[in-house]
Amino acid sequence: MALEGMGPIIPYYWDKITQINFQTGDTLGLTYIICFLSILTLIVLCFLAILILKARSHAPENRFMAILLLAEGYRVMASWYNTYPFSADMLPLMEYYRVGWYFCSLLCLFMYLSTVSFYPPKRLDFMASDKIRNNLWWALPVFTAVLIGALVSSSGGVVEAFGGNYHIECKSVDEDVILTSTPGSPPIEAGCVETEETFPYSWFVPGSSSAGKFLLLAPPLSAILAAFLMRSAWHRFDEEDGMGSQATEARSLFIGFAGKATIKGIMVMSIVYLTARFGDFNLADLASIDGDLLPIYLYCLYGFMFSILLTGMFEGFMFSYAILKNDILGIDEQLRRSMSWGVFGITGAVAILIVAELLEGIIPYGGVASALVVGVPLTVMRKPIYNTINIIVVILMPEAFTKEEQSYIEAYSMVMDDGILTENERKLLTLQAKNLGLDESRVEYLETWYTDSLNQSEEEE
Repeated sequence: MALEGMGPIIPYYWDKITQINFQTGDTLGLTYIICFLSILTLIVLCFLAILILKARSHAPENRFMAILLLAEGYRVMASWYNTYPFSADMLPLMEYYRVGWYFCSLLCLFMYLSTVSFYPPKRLDFMASDKIRNNLWWALPVFTAVLIGALVSSSGGVVEAFGGNYHIECKSVDEDVILTSTPGSPPIEAGCVETEETFPYSWFVPGSSSAGKFLLLAPPLSAILAAFLMRSAWHRFDEEDGMGSQATEARSLFIGFAGKATIKGIMVMSIVYLTARFGDFNLADLASIDGDLLPIYLYCLYGFMFSILLTGMFEGFMFSYAILKNDILGIDEQLRRSMSWGVFGITGAVAILIVAELLEGIIPYGGVASALVVGVPLTVMRKPIYNTINIIVVILMPEAFTKEEQSYIEAYSMVMDDGILTENERKLLTLQAKNLGLDESRVEYLETWYTDSLNQSEEEE
């Protein structure tokens, strides 16, 4: 199942990662990095989906959002077959996986637009009918499966419906490329990067039919429409009395969709450019691309792959915040902290890659040097950088408390009216916290938050 002649897997990965070079097209190491990050993203989205179901498993909006996050998790695994230098024996499994990927892409498209059932603008109130909203979580997957099945059947097979599947193997600089394809796949040109130290290597190349391209590019367009719908719902609820919680939830969904539409939309434009300039977007034959254009090609392609992970993770955090903020103790703070550290880590990793590319060929061991050039300042300045990122994240996900936490804050504010906390008052608060199921660390956080909010209000006055 493994690539012949690759040797021990850990040194193999390390060699490929340290040899990343956009100028020569030697970017297999970056493919491995993105593949492993996609696994991590999948795990996070599945964990968030489980949290949403555990919070209120009977609620249709929780079921709906959990299914959406699971579909997004499957989608981010777009290149799982390149996590390891598999042989061509993996082609049949890759073919069936792609059917599931296109199923999830179409399902996400429908689910984005169907969020109006839970947060309807004024003109779409009919979508809030119980008959619709209570059944969307299972009806949309069934409807999508029927459509995908009909597409495969009418096209004559999986390859005809979604495009061919290919495996490229390059054993040495003296040997020609070995191209293996799924039966029925259209012929493609394939070549090897003519840099001796890169051998041996292999990767899978998914083809793309017209329907496949549509299902690849359509979700960002539906996210744009969903963002406008959620913005209308947000402002509607914000104007109505007693709908503050729904307004906050619609706002969070709007931010999630808007972030996806912006980031993914920009990268979709790069894919459109690749298609217009090179005829297709894959890594089948990098040798055929002019040397000056090769870095641009790779930046666009890997930028698109990375945007899938980034927008999937961003969506997951924003949607989970919207659904869970009033149900799970401290979940908003945990989500903010996780997002802040995630942005910090991603920013550092991207900075290292950029600096490594700039230093490539200028000094020996450019990758190691870039890690030092970027890593040392990030380590020294981590607190102010993290705090700056956290301020932005707090704006995206404002402080939110469950009913239990709100009850404790109300009790604490009452006893602190005179600014003095007596021993008896502390005992009463401790009993209140115990009855509400709040642990000591959460109580300390709530009291600190209340004090800081009070001080901030006094300063503003």
